[in-house]
Amino acid sequence: MDVYSRVMCVLNGGIPDRIPMLIYSNHLPRGRFEREVRNMGLGLDVRCSVYKAYMPNVRVEERRSGDYVYTIYHTPKGCLSMTTRVGLRFQLPGGSWVAEHPVKSVEDIEALKYMIRDTVYEPSYDEYLQLKKDLEGDGIVTVGADYTPLMKLIVRYMGFRNFALILMKKPNIIDDLVREIDEKYEEMYRVIADSPAEIVRIGDNIDGRIISPKLFEKYCLPYYNRYSRILKAKGKKVISHMDGRLKTLKNLIAKTELDAIEAFTPPPGGDLSVSEARAAWSGKIIWMNFPEAIFLRSPEDIEAYTLNLLEEIAPGSGFILSITEDIHPDHLKKGLGILVETVYKYGEIPIRKPIRSYV
Repeated sequence: MDVYSRVMCVLNGGIPDRIPMLIYSNHLPRGRFEREVRNMGLGLDVRCSVYKAYMPNVRVEERRSGDYVYTIYHTPKGCLSMTTRVGLRFQLPGGSWVAEHPVKSVEDIEALKYMIRDTVYEPSYDEYLQLKKDLEGDGIVTVGADYTPLMKLIVRYMGFRNFALILMKKPNIIDDLVREIDEKYEEMYRVIADSPAEIVRIGDNIDGRIISPKLFEKYCLPYYNRYSRILKAKGKKVISHMDGRLKTLKNLIAKTELDAIEAFTPPPGGDLSVSEARAAWSGKIIWMNFPEAIFLRSPEDIEAYTLNLLEEIAPGSGFILSITEDIHPDHLKKGLGILVETVYKYGEIPIRKPIRSYV
């Protein structure tokens, strides 16, 4: 089986010949090392969008100074400004991070509402079709939807501090904005549902230390299920990026209608073991991220962790192994090489444990 066939086999409830291995394509430098690990079964997870979003009545002004991009959104309801740090080393061609969010106080809310309402979503399917054709089974193309309304407010518009202050002082404003975003998202999800996409990723970066069970139940769970139903009605597989500490949320996550929990990270990155996750999420695929901190360890420790992980997921059905987070560049070839080689040697399904003898 090729990588694409393995991934789709798992998502459709089947049992592939081997544990599927993936890496976000922007996390893998091109060259000889890339060829070596891909020849051992590492596939590319290529992300793309199938829609264009723009605001026809908002003027966007942008300038760059050094490693920072300064953006001003001019709306009839006022201006919003944000600062983005660019050119971060860990991603290709360079990652970015929001240093200053557009919404800094309640005075910015009306301008934000204008931007939300002014957003137009249009189909844009050609890139997806070309990427899938080019991959030829050597990986998958996953289509991104936006963050759920709550996480859009936190990650893109407010930052957690401003969000928490507004939620504490004026919770009705948060409720209002969530409704506004959700109404516009109806357009986006219809465009995605009508696209040729097979796997759709709802964003989010969920972490139980930031999103409490109360917040998750009110602001995340209903929207995961609403969007999942729209997408599944058109045959899509629906995943969400939950890469944080999930122990406090595990029972609520079980209530989602997601097909897979993508980027699930076991300890030491997360706080939920593979066995706990498997017990909590019966019927869901665990699309696991290999903890990036492990790559900083010695070669012997990386191999031992990988072997322990394979034994924990044995016999191996219902799992996809992926690299969904940044790897420190100084440790990438060492760590990724050991991981891929170990899974290549021992990742046939059924995984037979114990893989190795313990002293």
